[in-house]
Amino acid sequence: MMVLIGSVVCMYLVSCFRFGWGAWCLVTCSVSLLMILIDFSGWNNYYLLNEWFGLDQLSIIMVVLCYLVLSLSLVSSCKDLQFSKSSSAKKSESMVELIILISLGSIIFFSLCSWMDFYFFFEFSLIPTFWLILSWGYQPERLQAGLYMIMYTVSASLPLLIGLVMFYIVAGTDNMLLAKCLGDKLLSQSSGWVWVFISLGFLVKLPIYFFHGWLPKAHVEAPLSGSMLLAGVLLKFGAYGIIRVLWMTEMCMANVVLGVMSIAIWGGFLSSCVACCQSDLKSLIAYSSIGHMAVSLGGILTLYSLGKISSVCLLFAHGLTSPVLFSMAASMYDVVGTRNVVLNKGVLRVFSLCSMYWFLFCIINMGFPPSLNFLGEGFCVTALSWFSFIFSVPAGLMIFLTACYSLILYSWSSHGGWGNMVFPSWGVSSRYHYGPVCAAVLLLGGFFGLDFFFG
Repeated sequence: MMVLIGSVVCMYLVSCFRFGWGAWCLVTCSVSLLMILIDFSGWNNYYLLNEWFGLDQLSIIMVVLCYLVLSLSLVSSCKDLQFSKSSSAKKSESMVELIILISLGSIIFFSLCSWMDFYFFFEFSLIPTFWLILSWGYQPERLQAGLYMIMYTVSASLPLLIGLVMFYIVAGTDNMLLAKCLGDKLLSQSSGWVWVFISLGFLVKLPIYFFHGWLPKAHVEAPLSGSMLLAGVLLKFGAYGIIRVLWMTEMCMANVVLGVMSIAIWGGFLSSCVACCQSDLKSLIAYSSIGHMAVSLGGILTLYSLGKISSVCLLFAHGLTSPVLFSMAASMYDVVGTRNVVLNKGVLRVFSLCSMYWFLFCIINMGFPPSLNFLGEGFCVTALSWFSFIFSVPAGLMIFLTACYSLILYSWSSHGGWGNMVFPSWGVSSRYHYGPVCAAVLLLGGFFGLDFFFG
């Protein structure tokens, strides 16, 4: 119930204060309330609020992430407009309403305890995201990007629906908590194909390599708010769904786990290699997300509690880091007019504060201590080494490649002489400064609040 109240407060504050302080009032009044619930929950406790909603520590962490990403996207992506009756103002208001709709659907998704409603909101997020890309995308290719996203996710969601219906037939209920009590029955009466069907829908949403074709296209063509929500919240749907299925059924299907983990870890290694070769800023950050999601999925599938908790820590850290990187890429696009890595040079000499943000979030993205990324990646690799040393090798190489493309991103963007397309007098809008500062405080200061994840 508190989640829904916070969502209503969110919409009210944003409508009253528009794009500025309303988003930060949202953080202070809703996130603080949600964090209080951490003291009353834990990884092994699940509380039913009513027949539709339930919360545990995982749900609360994801809901807090939704609020934070919503605030970052509103402040970073919405221009400082004087609202009038012009068509441009109405279009901007429509975009804000769409952003809030996506965030509200995500909050409800993370709070549901019925897996059929869970599936509905899992698919519901596609509709406003698709409309956001089509209406506010940058290039004519946005239609192709939207169709790629729909084709990939909907095609994989049909097997997911079949698997959930088979669960319902066996368990006789769609309540996750009641189904958990029937874990042994679900395991004994469900074939391995059910696990394959269910996993497929989540793996495409995550996504892992070989199912990732829609993600770089969607990021490149989406507006800034779409990229921030997609990287910060919507990619977490897949990981959250897998954690919930593992928790609900206590799945120990060795063949399925080994197969999915092999594809995820080696696919993450390949995506990190591809990221090192990208020339588009948004495409590079998108492939970086695939690698981080692969490490997180590997930690989840080890079935160790350390792997699960560290994966959630990495998901939260990535949910703040990646949107800020997209925001800084958008700031460079506003000034230079291109996202090409080679042409975006000399930021250090022209916009020194932006260069500091690039440096700070590139080292956070590579997992530099004491950031939450460092803790999440380090413990995930530790859990993988416990599971099998074979998986720890590509995971370690993946982290090394993360450092490589993060350093490439910073060195190309900040150093060298600026080109003819860079004009120092233009400057960077102040709205691009709020997000990096607040996210950096959470990512670096989170080291002192580890009980939020490991409590």
